[in-house]
Amino acid sequence: MMSSPLHALYLERPCFWTDLGDPEAWFRALETLSTVSEAQPQTGTPRTVAERSLLGVLSWRAAIGLFGVSQDDGHELLHGVGLVARNEDGHWCVTEEGRTLVSVWRESFEKGLAHLAQYLVHESPWLRMLLLRLLKGDWKLDNWTHARSSRAGLRSGTSLHLERFANESTWFAQIEQQAAGRWLSRSHCSTLAFAPDIARRKKGKDDLSLSPLTAPLHLLETVGWLSPLGSLQLPGALQSDLIGKVTAAASLTDLSTRRADVRGFVAAELVLRELLATYGADPTDEKFSRWMDKLLETALSTGALEIVSAEPGQSRHGRGLFGDPARKLVRWVVHQEFNDCFQSAWQRLE
Repeated sequence: MMSSPLHALYLERPCFWTDLGDPEAWFRALETLSTVSEAQPQTGTPRTVAERSLLGVLSWRAAIGLFGVSQDDGHELLHGVGLVARNEDGHWCVTEEGRTLVSVWRESFEKGLAHLAQYLVHESPWLRMLLLRLLKGDWKLDNWTHARSSRAGLRSGTSLHLERFANESTWFAQIEQQAAGRWLSRSHCSTLAFAPDIARRKKGKDDLSLSPLTAPLHLLETVGWLSPLGSLQLPGALQSDLIGKVTAAASLTDLSTRRADVRGFVAAELVLRELLATYGADPTDEKFSRWMDKLLETALSTGALEIVSAEPGQSRHGRGLFGDPARKLVRWVVHQEFNDCFQSAWQRLE
């Protein structure tokens, strides 16, 4: 990893809100961007969008982490966690997940924070990497209470001991798929690399550092998923998703819930590709089509998957059920028996 390979998804340095006690800064920024983008299409780089639209709300440095993937010098560059993404017209817009976050936050401060924490554990490659290293015992938190209350925050060698995989080039080694498999699948990339611009920056200016991860760790403590002593206490479903032990039925249900539009429809191909990415698979289009058709045939015939409704979608939604363009978007119900169907269809990927 990190040697500028072909078909790489390039990661920008980790970036979150800068005031540890104010994760709501992201909610306010999302709310503002929603309003601004409805009045005027947002174009340009994430930095230009932030400087133009979030002046007085959030600094561009903190706002970068809200954005998803863009093209940069021919590379696929992942800026942050994807709460702001490009639409089909190339304009930056707050995603459905982002709008849902703001809605939940407006109803309840506590629920909004929990919703954001859950989203980050699912979607931030940087946070997932850190949590995986901690769960595996490769890295250890030391004196977390002091770390999150000091200006320095999380620092390798002091509050964060990198006992294995200490060199930055190995941070994602052996855990790429667990940390970023869904993003790799969405961007059709095969591996991760650091953004080329990171290495070109002047020393002392935006150095690649793990200290920005202090913010999401502080959020995890706030919602009760990290003890004051630095012990992880993630909810069972989240931890299973993180370490790759979630069942296929539970994973598809979760993906469908999080990717559904306001009417409850999801793009069948896109969520099924993400499902495979959860298990470390990124097949060619031909193999994926065979697998998808076999999976659906078995799941539908056995009642493991119920199609409530289906309708046409757009080109970005991929192929429909059995390649039918009139059934690209679906509302479905997933039952536990789907696990067996998922296993039986796996051979189509080989």
